[in-house]
Amino acid sequence: MTELKRVLNLWKAVMFGLGVILGAGIYVVIGRTAAFAGSYIWLSIFIAGLIAFFTGLSYAELAGMYPKASSSYYYIRKAIPTRESIAFIVGWMIFFEAVSGASTASTGFAKYFLELFQTPPNIPQNMALMLIAIVVVVTFSIVNFIGINESSKLNILFTLIGASGLVLVITIGFMLGRTMPDYLDPPPMGWVGILNGAALIFFAYVGFELMATTSEETIDAKRTMPKAIIIALSICGALYIMISLSVLRLLPWQLLAISGAPMADAVGTILGSGGWYLLSIIALFATSNSTLGFLISSSRIAYGMAKEGIIHAKLSSVHNIRKTPHYAIILTCAVAIFEIIISSLIGIDFALDIVAKASNLGCLIAFIFVNSAVILLRKSQVERSFKIPFSTFGVPIFPVLGALLSVVLIALAFHETIVWLITTVILSLGFIVKKRQIKKNAKDSELNE
Repeated sequence: MTELKRVLNLWKAVMFGLGVILGAGIYVVIGRTAAFAGSYIWLSIFIAGLIAFFTGLSYAELAGMYPKASSSYYYIRKAIPTRESIAFIVGWMIFFEAVSGASTASTGFAKYFLELFQTPPNIPQNMALMLIAIVVVVTFSIVNFIGINESSKLNILFTLIGASGLVLVITIGFMLGRTMPDYLDPPPMGWVGILNGAALIFFAYVGFELMATTSEETIDAKRTMPKAIIIALSICGALYIMISLSVLRLLPWQLLAISGAPMADAVGTILGSGGWYLLSIIALFATSNSTLGFLISSSRIAYGMAKEGIIHAKLSSVHNIRKTPHYAIILTCAVAIFEIIISSLIGIDFALDIVAKASNLGCLIAFIFVNSAVILLRKSQVERSFKIPFSTFGVPIFPVLGALLSVVLIALAFHETIVWLITTVILSLGFIVKKRQIKKNAKDSELNE
């Protein structure tokens, strides 16, 4: 059977993680965070970063134990072997999160594109957004198919460009910023606002959990992947804190809170319209890079789960020449396009916002189980290349905190009935797929006998 090609070293693995995490989220969400946290944006970002880092440590330990493309699914299956359905729920929700991330990021690209070049005459904006987003998904699905080495090279280039936008904001803010903010000015909503801001900005960190899906394409994955996850999260956390401090030197939090493009508007106060255009162009690279990263991750999760026999075996096929899971890539491309089309018919902003929030809810639910898996597997004799430090009575502290804080985030940020309804529907669809595969496996087993 053809295997995936191992080409990712530590540098490439870190850059892949940065590419997925440093999408357009921070470019937009920081303004909405300011509405809750005021001048305490930095504290909201710090709290969110701690939550991400705690769970990231769990992924690092587990990826060092089990370097599998099915990642989260496989970890739970090993931790709770008698509850395979829980493992499937976790794997399915992470798959949905990654596909939804691709559709959301590609639509974000389309929005920036139309802001820069305007909607063509006689074409409704929703239709233009849909067509551009579909072209982006198809284009990067082709890149995904061509090979992980080629995808990695493009990812590195786009990640450097995307990160340069953040570095630009930091540099201009600290060197040329005209306002002198009071970083300890009481926030408009007090501590509740800071925590709500943390719940919101947390999603600028989401993506680290997808790094482990490339484990079967990583050289010496048991040692490389834990390092890559920790390094990528540390770099993102440092950049985000610096951004939160510097952006307030360019634009007061009250103006950030009402801005549709807060980073571009902040740079525009110093560089004028040229700065706005520059940041918008960089955002095109950031959103397209995120699209590529999400497509790679979702196809590898599908491939890994198919390899484990939980979904259709065809999805575990690897192309003889390109060494990529071509059927899984076709599936993720089709699902992402389906989400884009449905969103454009309903109302793209509303639909994508709800779908994205449902996928984030599923992601946080998965985090609770992944953190729990580290605790349950602590007595396992499986070799660990990385072990989370600090334990009490044999229980690692950070995974406990990661699980508890995930529960807190869910309680703070997810109140809409429709989000819970969509999450329930997604889980139901997953169980239908799983049930059909179980029947097929049983039928194939009977025929073989």
